Amino acid sequence: MKKRYYGLAVGMAAVLLAGCGQKQEAPPSGEQAPASTQAQEEGGEEGGGTSGGLALSGRHWKIGGQVRQTSLYLYYARDLGLFQEAGLDVEIVTLANGPALNEALNAGEIEAAANGMAAVYVLPTENFYYVGDTTINFGGQAMYGRTDSDIVKAGVYDGTKYYGSPESVAGANILGLGAGPQQFIAYAYAEALGLDSEGIEFVAMDHAQAYEAFITGQGDLLATTPPYSNILGGDSAYTLVADYMDLAGGPLVDSFIVDRDLAEEYPDDVVAILNCCYEAMDRLAKDDGARAEYAVNLYKNEGGTTYSDEDMASEIKNVTFWTWESLENPEYPFGNTMTVMGEFLMEQGLIEEGSMPQIEAALNHSYVDRLLEYRKGSGE
Repeated sequence: MKKRYYGLAVGMAAVLLAGCGQKQEAPPSGEQAPASTQAQEEGGEEGGGTSGGLALSGRHWKIGGQVRQTSLYLYYARDLGLFQEAGLDVEIVTLANGPALNEALNAGEIEAAANGMAAVYVLPTENFYYVGDTTINFGGQAMYGRTDSDIVKAGVYDGTKYYGSPESVAGANILGLGAGPQQFIAYAYAEALGLDSEGIEFVAMDHAQAYEAFITGQGDLLATTPPYSNILGGDSAYTLVADYMDLAGGPLVDSFIVDRDLAEEYPDDVVAILNCCYEAMDRLAKDDGARAEYAVNLYKNEGGTTYSDEDMASEIKNVTFWTWESLENPEYPFGNTMTVMGEFLMEQGLIEEGSMPQIEAALNHSYVDRLLEYRKGSGE
């Protein structure tokens, strides 16, 4: 199978996963730090004004997120009080997954989203800008089979890293979240074995539902995400069959999407929001202890998912965030996951053929450019 990920430097994983820096104290999840007096004087909650040279509108922003690694930085920024300190009026709307965020964006129920790969489905509408690369997933997005299944017993397929064979996989029932990396894993895996999307049956389910169905005997394979991949990886009854990194040839980089009309009307608001988000990412990337404490509490208290210490250690190993240094010196193309996934999904008939010009036009780096200029001008 041809590798679909382009422009990735070999050392990227090592650079981004090397956590270092000053310790940051994690706030209790769900508690917002009070806004500073200076920020309020600069006009955040009272209807607009300037904040460090940015002319903010004072409007209310509804930003969608998921209580998982994809949007962790968004909640961290909230609970550190970064939005308030910047003079922003931000409401986080929690939704179950990427497809749900897409539906809310299309319906106008939210105006921006800390989304994952699923964002590629809304970019062809030309109603949204992709304004930032966010969470970086080096592992955990994977597919598992039962160790005693014919698929696993077939061994590693001819010159690949994947378990199975065309004969054992043909007609396989694969469970996983639709319109996201799990569906990509299923179809790319089939392609790697010489099959096409019609050679398997992909059954779309929510992450938790798919996991429960699989461990109770349903389906032949499960394409999943942390913490479920962590659990299956530590159980000898299950075997890793295929991994996103191998299939795509590089990490899965998540997305920050903003309504196009609003981004054009309120560019300084978008820059200020991104400033808060990347500041939160920088802190998460540089302090594993604070990240672990905060994430475990957030996932349990707001997401209803309990992570063990091992689950969190695995997530920190496999998933990281941008630092300010890496944002200034990116080692792969902006929005690369969107273009790679867009090409693949068009091949599979899941996105309308000919959508690449719209996807590429939606990848708008100007807001990150303005953010970096703003930080230089403000001495940060």
